[in-house]
Amino acid sequence: MRPALLAVVAVLLYAAPASAAEQLLTLYSPAIQSLPYVHRSEFVTLKPDGRQAPAQPGSILGFQEMALVDSKRPDAKPLPVDKMMIHHFLYYANGRVDRGPGGCLGDGFIGGRGEEHPSGRFDAMWPPEQRARYGIRNATPDGRAPEWSLMTMVMNHYKKPKRFFVRTKVWYTTEPREQVYPLTVGNCAHIGNGMAYDVPGDGGTFVDRSTWTVPFNGRILGGGSHHHGGALRQTLRSVTCGRQLFDAKAYYGAPDHPYNTIRPILHEPGPIANGTFRSAAGIPVSAGEVLEREAVHSNEELHVAAMGFWVLPFVRDDSVTPCAPLPDDVHEVTVPERYDTAAPFVFDRLVPQLLAPRGAWKAFDGKPIPVGDQWFRPQRLTAKVGERITWEFRGSEPHSVTVANGPRGFSSNYLGITRGRYSFTPTVAGTYKLTCLIHPTTMSQTVRVR
Repeated sequence: MRPALLAVVAVLLYAAPASAAEQLLTLYSPAIQSLPYVHRSEFVTLKPDGRQAPAQPGSILGFQEMALVDSKRPDAKPLPVDKMMIHHFLYYANGRVDRGPGGCLGDGFIGGRGEEHPSGRFDAMWPPEQRARYGIRNATPDGRAPEWSLMTMVMNHYKKPKRFFVRTKVWYTTEPREQVYPLTVGNCAHIGNGMAYDVPGDGGTFVDRSTWTVPFNGRILGGGSHHHGGALRQTLRSVTCGRQLFDAKAYYGAPDHPYNTIRPILHEPGPIANGTFRSAAGIPVSAGEVLEREAVHSNEELHVAAMGFWVLPFVRDDSVTPCAPLPDDVHEVTVPERYDTAAPFVFDRLVPQLLAPRGAWKAFDGKPIPVGDQWFRPQRLTAKVGERITWEFRGSEPHSVTVANGPRGFSSNYLGITRGRYSFTPTVAGTYKLTCLIHPTTMSQTVRVR
């Protein structure tokens, strides 16, 4: 072939549009910086440039990986969980079409990772046969690829500041797919606290319960339980049809699992897996059907910033009839090969107060207690049962008032706040060892309640 003809062929090849078949895209967030021993919460924008988010409008067929790496080399291994522990990633496609009912995390939500996914891999949750038929529409009303946003909460256990990227591997296509609506079903009253709530630790079990009404006829292709804070199990049942859809057990790591050996302990050791289910046929639900969710926690010890909600891939099916028979192919896909089977599990370990408070004991005088950047004042406080104690935030950085351990659990917003007040009235005497969840190694306060 002559050189001129070779050049023409090369131009045509490179100018040809990308295949509309399934692709596995590897995307990276902008660089994120974290100080040592902090809970780093970060909101980042992912541009639709093919490097941070898909450049072409199409459909998200599934997420293969969500991981932390410290370089963009193709062979970069994810950072070890005993150095960079991930509490959660939440992905949103802003302004996309056909978002559907959404749920507690909003109708822009497209996927996420919790601490119950220590490997960061999701192959079993998005099998090829599902990807060939269904997808999450990723396009704006004017036909462009939408901008994505990512919320991360990461705990840095390195002894130095760390620079990292979030690497996302996503199956994608520009071919048509049946629309999947990612639903987050939980108690939406908790959304102001990032879906977190406190388990007080006053004995027995603690149940967080909510209901959700199905907006249109369809099928649930599976369910992923996000559940931690003394988590035992989370269920989803149809009140209308009187039947259970999912029963998700919480799996805890063996004593030598990194979640149990990590030091310093910046966060209560959570499950290494929660029940995750799939069904190719899909569980039929009909418009107006009421589903009830129950997140069951151990209440023998306090658990602050606990959570319990479901992520459900939902597809429309107008042919579904009320209380239609359940499919026989519902199965669990994320049971770990090795986990702790003995009670009490490691969630009954007390979380330490990592900085010992100093200074003289001061009696609470009814005035707001100031919280500033890297300090509580005073560090030692005495109070009485029934006294309403108020903390006032005055810093430029976000902080929280959180019980590390004590007779009862309570916490202000676990993502932290920079302004405003938080109050708690203790009804049980004892020593409350407090910390800031965001800065657990540099901020502490102890309150003795008599």
